[in-house]
Amino acid sequence: MLRLSPAPGLGGSDLHQYRHPCSAVALTLLAVVTVRDRPQDRLVATKTKSGGLLLVAVAVVAFVAIPELRAKITNLFSSVTGGTELVGEGATQFMVAASAASEVHKCTPPKGLADQECDDLKFVIIDAAKMPFIARNISTAWGSGKPGVLTKDSTRTAANRKVVCLPNFPKPHGGQCDEFPFASTRQGGSGAQEHEVPPRENQCQGGTLERRYTLGGIKDGDDYLVVITHPSKIAQGPYQGVDIAVDQGWCG
Repeated sequence: MLRLSPAPGLGGSDLHQYRHPCSAVALTLLAVVTVRDRPQDRLVATKTKSGGLLLVAVAVVAFVAIPELRAKITNLFSSVTGGTELVGEGATQFMVAASAASEVHKCTPPKGLADQECDDLKFVIIDAAKMPFIARNISTAWGSGKPGVLTKDSTRTAANRKVVCLPNFPKPHGGQCDEFPFASTRQGGSGAQEHEVPPRENQCQGGTLERRYTLGGIKDGDDYLVVITHPSKIAQGPYQGVDIAVDQGWCG
């Protein structure tokens, strides 16, 4: 049994005992979560009855009642479940977020890419041969738990752009700021990952999104899957002022 006891400043009524459903040996989860920013409002994990030290603990006390705690735990699990997955082989291989892989495994990669959709879920394709640094931003964002399926919402674009890629975003190599999830989606805005990318790539991505939204009939409220083609061309490091794309032709 794990007993969570309050640090000075928290009353005993604020916490309850948490009985782990598994044995004492299985799953001792990582623990100290700060509910509020004040030091006196921290949850402190104590030893189990068996005397073993807790190596890991997740504070789930008052998950529903305390929004700050709920947000912290949600962010924790998002980061744990992040990652990428390659689908298919050879020239038709593409990359998706691991969290979205189940959406495409039921379709053949060549057909999915040709149709730019799978089982009624439309694709937005980011070609790493044209946009290696934008593809890097997206793939590393997936690794940190950002979603692979986005929801178009043009009504949020202006508000989202007020909180990401601000004028003071550092651009030491003369590039531009790129954010993921995209500003034109419900998932964009606060918390989006920002990277410096070549100006040409940023314009290429803007044209790609606008054209796909129009030709693909992706309207506000529609979900779509972000797909990276030519994943072997994803930039291996941050932008250093050189446009390394193997294909710098027309985008859209």
